[in-house]
Parts: sequence; structure tokens; C-alpha cells
Amino acid sequence: MDSEEWLDRHPAIQDRARLQALEAKHTYSAIVRWHTKKIKRILHQDTLNEAKDKIQGATGLRPTNEKLLKGIKALEIPPRIKDHMRTMLTGKIKCGAFWTKIPGHNEKAFCPFCKKRRNIEIVETEQHLWLECENSGQAQAWTTTRELWHKSTTRDWPDTNLGLIRGTAALTFDHDMNKDSERLRILISMTVWAIWKSKIKISIQNQDVTPNETTQILKGLLTDLLTKSWNMMCFMEEDRKLKKQKKLRKLWAEKKLSRFDLLAGPQINFT
Repeated sequence: MDSEEWLDRHPAIQDRARLQALEAKHTYSAIVRWHTKKIKRILHQDTLNEAKDKIQGATGLRPTNEKLLKGIKALEIPPRIKDHMRTMLTGKIKCGAFWTKIPGHNEKAFCPFCKKRRNIEIVETEQHLWLECENSGQAQAWTTTRELWHKSTTRDWPDTNLGLIRGTAALTFDHDMNKDSERLRILISMTVWAIWKSKIKISIQNQDVTPNETTQILKGLLTDLLTKSWNMMCFMEEDRKLKKQKKLRKLWAEKKLSRFDLLAGPQINFT
């Protein structure tokens, strides 16, 4: 039969539903190809260079693009926070000018904290969001983070700026025997995430956020991270478990910043 007659008799055409002829293996194959295709990252080199400059100023070591990006993967924090830090580094945070380009969402360009508490419209730049807003509780959260840092080490707290925050994953000190570098990376990442969660709560969920709530969110995040890190070792072999516990005790500066009790579990000293 000719091609036209074959098409007319095909079962997928007769009932006007071409998807009827689609088999599960074809669908699965197409989905796999879609999700595994490599997408080249769009890097904002100016943002990366600023992060490199600030990291070099704080530690004396200048990271490469590769170290900045791969360092995020090595962070000992939950995956969703890793994604957030990667978004910051690649300049894709949805705030401020991002919303002015989307019809019907122009109001989201302004800081929700300043607008709700002081009834003023301030464009929500990343600098304002993470470091300058006087109504979000970010200043109190950073104060808590610095206090925790000073309890755990004799090193000075680095100058907190936007470039340093973006390049957090590459923060590394020379002669670091007490895991200060890793602890600093965790503290900064968690503080940034606590501020972001407060912003989402007030801007997206339209719920009120007290200035002290950002700090409480930060404390909850740190406590949860430490507890989960400790509990995941319960089913390890004894030798491996002891080694992991020793590293965790050093990371969280036992007897200075934290206390590990066999019955009560690990606790962070927030006082």
C-alpha cells in the first residue's frame, strides 16, 4: 500500500491520538537524554574575579574558577544550600533588578522588610539583602556567627563583604590544623541561608518575620546540621565511626563551641 493509505489505517491516527503509539521505553529514553545533556555554565567573570580578590585579601591565597566552583560541591552542608551558594557565585540570585524585567512582579524588586516595617521602597540588591538591611535581622545573625567563630578559634573573623560571601567555598587558611577553614565555610553558608529563608518567608509566604527570627533560624540550621552529622555515624563500623567522630569533634571545636554527650547527643553553645 502507498504511504498515504498506511497513515490512514495506522491505529494512532484513526482515533486522533498519536501518543497512543508511544511506548514507555521511548518516553524514558527521551527523558534520560534530556536530563543528562550537558549545559555549559554561564559564568559572570566579573563576579568571580571580585570573589577571588576578597578571598585573597582574607587568606592570602587566590583561588581559580575551578576551585570556586568545585569547592561548593565539597561543602559539608545540605544540597539545597549548596545550590544556593552556587547560584550566588554565578550571579543568578532572584532579587532587585531581576523582577523589574517581569511584568506584574515589579513590586518584588523592593526589599520586603523595609517596605513592611518602615513603608519605604529600597531596591533589594544582594549587598542590601545580605549585609545592609536594618529590618531583616541580618546584622544580628552575623553577630551570632562571629561570636560562634571567636569561641572556636583564635583567628580573626574576616571582613564580611559580598565577594567573600560568594567565594565562601574557596576559603582556605595556611597551616590549618583545627579545621578553621571548613568551620568558617559552614558558618558563612548557613548564615546566608538563614537570611534567605527569612526573605522567602516575608516576600513569598507573606508572613511576618521578627528581627530576632533570622538568628533563631540560623541556630536551628546549625543544630540540625550537627545532629544529623553525628547520627549518620551510628551504623558505621567501630573504627571508621571513631575516626569520623574525632574529625567532627575537631570541626565543631569540642569544649569551646560544642559539647558531645553520649546520652544527650551533640550540642552547640550559643550562650
